[in-house]
Amino acid sequence: MDNLPKNVQEEILLRLDPKSFVMMRCTNKSMEHLTKDPSFKSLYWSRTASSLLHTSVHGSNMACFHPVGEVWPFHSKGISESRFLILGYCSDLILIYVHECFCVANPLTKKCRFLDFCYLETKKSIGFAVDQIDKTTQRFKIVCITDVAGPNRGKTMYGFHINAGNSWKTSKTKITCLSSDLRRDLKPVYFQGVLYWLRSDGSIIAFNPETEKARLITTKFDQQVGAKLLLGAGDNYLTLISATEELVYLYALENIFTDPKWILTRRIKNEPVHEIMISCWYVEGFDGRHVLVRTKDKIEDVIYGYDVRANTWKVMVVFKPSWSSVIGLQNQNNGSKFSFFNKFRSQREVSVEGIMELIHGHFRI
Repeated sequence: MDNLPKNVQEEILLRLDPKSFVMMRCTNKSMEHLTKDPSFKSLYWSRTASSLLHTSVHGSNMACFHPVGEVWPFHSKGISESRFLILGYCSDLILIYVHECFCVANPLTKKCRFLDFCYLETKKSIGFAVDQIDKTTQRFKIVCITDVAGPNRGKTMYGFHINAGNSWKTSKTKITCLSSDLRRDLKPVYFQGVLYWLRSDGSIIAFNPETEKARLITTKFDQQVGAKLLLGAGDNYLTLISATEELVYLYALENIFTDPKWILTRRIKNEPVHEIMISCWYVEGFDGRHVLVRTKDKIEDVIYGYDVRANTWKVMVVFKPSWSSVIGLQNQNNGSKFSFFNKFRSQREVSVEGIMELIHGHFRI
């Protein structure tokens, strides 16, 4: 093995399951040295497993996930006493609301950035966009969509506020269209450089945080009575999930720029809900490979994952950290860069440290 070219060694490691990966690293010093290379870590996490972290639309004060290779969930005990919510995640970063401000954090590198909470009357419908600039560098943007009555009756005008790590700015872009409420019960989805917000009539507001261009995608879907919805992103398509107690339907949005239509791609038996007596359930996530369904009874919450490729259900939620260097994030232990927040350390930073340590502690390679 030691005589193999580096790229061949990398490919061997990338093809291993997590258990075999750890065994290889422990028994071969050359492989162990390679796995400590930051560029390899970034490549490894970009090609392994799912990157699903359960966060509710209202923000979650309970982190619940399965580390790679584990078969039981880690989660925080009970309800957080602090005002600390995980609002979302994108490309291995998490967006946190903590003590009246935002925080973007990378649990693996222990870097984070605190941002103010301007413009926002609600923590719903916040877009979180992360772009990979190169193999080891990322940058992020937070987008808040606003809606006000348009100049004409029956019209709504949408605006956008953006924070790229330094301050909030109001985009010059406005879009006016026939009125329909944003689906506040659904999170926006970041897919191929664009944020998408679903509206009640089935249409979609699309906004590119980089170019600040916006458009209305006019499309409709036949929503079944009582069905639970989720907007997600597949490998190549924007995806809509509509779930009843019996079945889960997956729709792909085809011809998004010309003649957008939702096409049924898969019909799945909703085994976690259909076969188990529970008090309530939700569709929580989709990453192109796994559909997440959370069930709740009087004793516990369980998050089931349906593997689209394997056509099987199992208890599974995975969070995939990243070793990428993110523009705007600061070393978590760099006191000078956190001078403004030093007096709040016992509240803000300790809360952020806690969630980063919870996640990081189970993902060292």
